[in-house]
Amino acid sequence: MNALSLRLTTTTTVASVVAAAGTRHSAKASSLLGRRFLATEVDSTDDKPARRVRKDFADKIKGGPGFSDFVGGMDEPLTPLQAMEKAAQVQGKLQSKASKHTRLPQWLKTDIPTGGNVTKIRKTLRDLKLHTVCEEARCPNMGECWGGGKHGTATATIMIMGDTCTRGCRFCSVKTSKNPAALDPLEPTNVATALAAWGLDYVVLTSVDRDDLPDFGSAHFAATVNNIRQMAPQMMIECLTPDFLGRPELIEPVALSGLDVYAHNIETVESLQRMVRDHRANYKQSMFVLQHVKQTKPTLLTKSSIMLGVGEKDEEVLQTMKDLRSAGVDIVTLGQYMRPTKRHMKVHEYVTPEKFKHWEQVGNELGFLYTASGPLVRSSYKAGEFFISEILRKRSAVAAANAASAGESGGAKNLRDIAATIATEERKKSIMADSSAGTS
Repeated sequence: MNALSLRLTTTTTVASVVAAAGTRHSAKASSLLGRRFLATEVDSTDDKPARRVRKDFADKIKGGPGFSDFVGGMDEPLTPLQAMEKAAQVQGKLQSKASKHTRLPQWLKTDIPTGGNVTKIRKTLRDLKLHTVCEEARCPNMGECWGGGKHGTATATIMIMGDTCTRGCRFCSVKTSKNPAALDPLEPTNVATALAAWGLDYVVLTSVDRDDLPDFGSAHFAATVNNIRQMAPQMMIECLTPDFLGRPELIEPVALSGLDVYAHNIETVESLQRMVRDHRANYKQSMFVLQHVKQTKPTLLTKSSIMLGVGEKDEEVLQTMKDLRSAGVDIVTLGQYMRPTKRHMKVHEYVTPEKFKHWEQVGNELGFLYTASGPLVRSSYKAGEFFISEILRKRSAVAAANAASAGESGGAKNLRDIAATIATEERKKSIMADSSAGTS
């Protein structure tokens, strides 16, 4: 075969192969033209081995597990009525659980402060640009104290020296700053004017800490008390003071200014002082303030307060109360710490009313003239309730003692000093009578 014949034969063979291939693909295309394909279906006309078509997936789902297979103890599905009963049971359990872990126990819930006296006091405060710790500290007893409460004794707590403190205690919601605004020189007069107009029975003067002032505000405190005594001589005055860094020369002017009760709060037990209070305050310093006040004026009633629910132990509370009595403190109050905002320390526990009652009994046994202990008790909570009732009840005895002392060479004694002395003596007699009855 020559070269030409070989070339023609090869060409004919290639052409026939191409033509046959084209005919086959054309036939395949024609046969598949009217069909629709699934994404998982494999073309069976290919030369490759066909994969299994997953047509049985839906059947597997239909024949799979049902709702009853996921809920144990159910042989048959619940009827609509059974399902509703089951849902009611679950909801009842959730509500019961929520009531046990409520944000505030029922005994700590109070009414919103309203009433004519509350409105009157608020208006005077705004007009004279005065502040109350009742509002600044978000006290829950404001309505009862300002309105007089069931005993009719109206009290208020005025915060002098501004509304900005130089210290930052973790329990207090008062604003803080290293350099607060300057003192208002008219404040002592404005406070006395407001209190004389309100007709209150008892007032508590407290203040922010003013470490930025040379005397920490001691002279401002004394001036305010003097002005109140001149404009409202019948009013009982309590001063809840800072610690003045424990400096005797700053404590004494306030103690001798004419007030009736000198209060300074220890706040918490000794082990928790640094966690609860500002680092410039401390347990021994506060104890010294209370002790020095009693040494400066023995007839002056002294008072302190303890917060519970911040992580203290019972034996620590007892020791703190004993230390306060050793410092000569006459009145102690114990109340529940309540977190003012989320930025402040958390409540460790909500102490029960029964526990507070226990501490009241302990205070009486230790010899305090008065122990106010309860979930809603604050340092100045219904402050006049005890003092006013005691003094009014003994008015005739006080008047007689005052008249008798008027002829003494030393001059007439202060009416409130005599009242405090009588209350102290009667308390001692009561304690001695109780102890005698116990021994007999």
